[in-house]
Amino acid sequence: MPDFTPHEAPARTAQALPVMLPGKLVGRDAQLAQVYSQLKNNKPVLIYGAAGAGKTALAATLASAYTELPGGVVWLNLNDSSLEDMLVRIGRSYQVAEIQSSDNPAAMVGAVASTLTTHKPLLVLDGSPNPTAVADFVRRCAEGLPVMLLADEQIEGPWAGLQIENLDEDAALELFTHHAGLANRADLQDDIDELVGILDYNPFALSVAAGTLRVSKQSPAAYLEMLEKIPSSAAAEPPLLALTLGFRGLNNALQGLLLMMGATFNGQGSAEMLSMIAGAPIETLQQVMVVLQGASLVERFQRYDMSYYRLHEITQGFAQQWLSGSGQLEVLRNKAENAILDYARKYSTDSPQAHNKLAAEMETIMAAARHAADDGERDKVNQLVVSLMQAGDFVNERGYVYELLSLRQFASSFTVAFPAYPQSAPAPEDMDEEDMAADAESATPPRTLWDTVENRPAPPPREVFDGEEDEDEVVSIFDADEEDEDEVAADFDVDDEDEDEYEDSSLLDLEADADDDADDTEADPLTRLQMALRQARQSGNTEHQVRLLMQIGEQQVNHQMENEAIATYGEALGVYESLEDEEGILRTLDTLSTLEVKTDNLGAAVLHATRGLTLAENLGEAETQMHLYRTLGDARQQQGESNDATRAFGQALEIARTRGDSQNEALILYRLGYAQLDDNDATTASDTWEQALQLFKTQGKRAYEGRVMGGLGTAYGELGRWLEAINFHTSALHIAREVRNTEDEALELGNLGRASVEANQLGQAVLRYRQALHLAYQSGDRENIVSTIVDLVRLLAMSKRHLLIAELLIDDAALLEPNDRDVIKLKDRIVSEKALAQADGVAFLAVNGTAPDYALNAYKQLEA
Repeated sequence: MPDFTPHEAPARTAQALPVMLPGKLVGRDAQLAQVYSQLKNNKPVLIYGAAGAGKTALAATLASAYTELPGGVVWLNLNDSSLEDMLVRIGRSYQVAEIQSSDNPAAMVGAVASTLTTHKPLLVLDGSPNPTAVADFVRRCAEGLPVMLLADEQIEGPWAGLQIENLDEDAALELFTHHAGLANRADLQDDIDELVGILDYNPFALSVAAGTLRVSKQSPAAYLEMLEKIPSSAAAEPPLLALTLGFRGLNNALQGLLLMMGATFNGQGSAEMLSMIAGAPIETLQQVMVVLQGASLVERFQRYDMSYYRLHEITQGFAQQWLSGSGQLEVLRNKAENAILDYARKYSTDSPQAHNKLAAEMETIMAAARHAADDGERDKVNQLVVSLMQAGDFVNERGYVYELLSLRQFASSFTVAFPAYPQSAPAPEDMDEEDMAADAESATPPRTLWDTVENRPAPPPREVFDGEEDEDEVVSIFDADEEDEDEVAADFDVDDEDEDEYEDSSLLDLEADADDDADDTEADPLTRLQMALRQARQSGNTEHQVRLLMQIGEQQVNHQMENEAIATYGEALGVYESLEDEEGILRTLDTLSTLEVKTDNLGAAVLHATRGLTLAENLGEAETQMHLYRTLGDARQQQGESNDATRAFGQALEIARTRGDSQNEALILYRLGYAQLDDNDATTASDTWEQALQLFKTQGKRAYEGRVMGGLGTAYGELGRWLEAINFHTSALHIAREVRNTEDEALELGNLGRASVEANQLGQAVLRYRQALHLAYQSGDRENIVSTIVDLVRLLAMSKRHLLIAELLIDDAALLEPNDRDVIKLKDRIVSEKALAQADGVAFLAVNGTAPDYALNAYKQLEA
């Protein structure tokens, strides 16, 4: 089991729920009882009602009780999510590798249903569900489980429905006075009654109004006076009224931060992400968030022990409409996109901390990528793809294969889910360009709070936006007044200079003039090709685009830019699909899958290889089919699925033999032997390698002869035939030295060390480990140096006379990896045993020179 807990994992405490718990739920006792009567009988229930009616508060109250039960609570926030998306997220919740890294998530319905049935959590599906997908999910995966589904409108499905409406008068008064801190204020009762009535007993509006009074220390009478100044306030929606007054009561810095969050693509983010978008220190942002949270304008919860903030959907709609009316929405969204790109690049490293940072923001990354793709900015999406692929094993380990494939599809300009399966939408290859265009045109726009221009709020005050005098000027929305400096630790400045910096920082500089760059790119084929691609895109020449993309990908491979090449070939794949060019699709799938295996993107490699195999068979492309089977075998082998790897290599072998292709036959046999060995069949592996050895000898491939002999040594070792294993490893060592392959030489020296230990040839084992250590020092590989020293010191520590040499070596390892557990344990052991040996009068062997000298002296025996 991985040593991390995903943020989608079942909540075992109320505080672990990804939502702010209501301090006190009032006026909902009857609804609580109705919902609970369904849940206790393990039945699903739909809770529906207008945004702001209190559905989430009701669900959170019940969920907090369920966190104490063995199954806990799995809470998924949906945003028109597909069935595949929900399936993969359940896989991540329970860290089930076959689900979260599946090549075909739709095929995992049974595995998801089994997982949920085993763990029996309460499922909460909040947000904006896709009616068809969520009904399919509940029906097929959550039968016999308690489920709460939250939606703004009634949805048909296998559940009972309960409508949530505004509170009654008494409950509304109790909610408002409790949140505003005005309980037992009989002197204010008339004003409170009037205020609560104007807000129509709406829980969201009452909470925001109460927060405004509490933070601003206003009286209900003053609040009512402000209400009267809003034009047509009698006809306005209560949430809009409350938000308008709450917003106007904030200083400029607080207004700016709220609008900035509204401009993000999903209205949420960690403190660090939001600080990067706002250009403000994290500490300052968190101080400001305390005020917004107190005003009931922002929700705060924890994700990977980090503060995470979210706007209510009504608040985000309010902010976006306000920004749209002032012409600032796209300006801020562009800044948000750039900050998200910077964030992804920052954490594009292979460490648990970086992986947590990326996982925490994957929803934001996906939302930003979709927006960029919709705007035709595929290069930004490609940058996100590259960042995720450069983050070590993040995609596979954390279960984001489905998301990575979706990003690649965005980069291909088609913003439809990928991979697509029958339960959701037709696969891209089944849709022509007219279908895609029609699909895009008919897509339902996001819901907003206001249906008409007339219902928009009035523009913000001139000190917030000043766009009338100079439309090109981007005025700061984060600039606090001087009188607010004590209240806000620092201003959030976004000025013209910053805007220019963002505009000029594009890695690809899409607006660069080709003539200006000609002198600089004469010797750079890759840059010339990229410039030609921009021109081809502008001209709309699709066939020329795909030819250029394939050439760019080839250049990137030649420059060892494998991750960038994968993104390029992914875009080419999308273009070939739009052209319905099956031969081009097959070539690209073959190349993509090979690169993905090389870069450890194994889930994607399996997906592309499997798809390519079907196409190759249909087209009668036996050679490509053989290569794809080989690639599939490599991917399965690295995934630890040796049985599947054996089958794939076997099918590749059959094609090679049918075609009389002895070159590929030998290579496939070589790979097949390792798959069989990993499948605990050393005898069959030995037979396979004997066949490969004869072919490589016939072909004169001396290096592969040596590698096969090394494999035979490993197989005989698995069978406990250590002397034969030593003979094979020794032959492999001589060949590695003959062909001057130091990597294979180091590998065989290590193998000889281990085999000699098992054969009880300890002196020979020490010699081989010393020689292997010399090559490790030569390569500068810290991990290899330390692991070889550990093996060697364990042997030396068996002899008290060698303790000083062992101490010399382990001290050198400690300098390289001071926190390595094996190093620490061996260091303590050597110190203890040396003290005892000294007390016993043991004559230690003298130590001359350094640890590298000790290794070199042994290696010289090979060269003699």
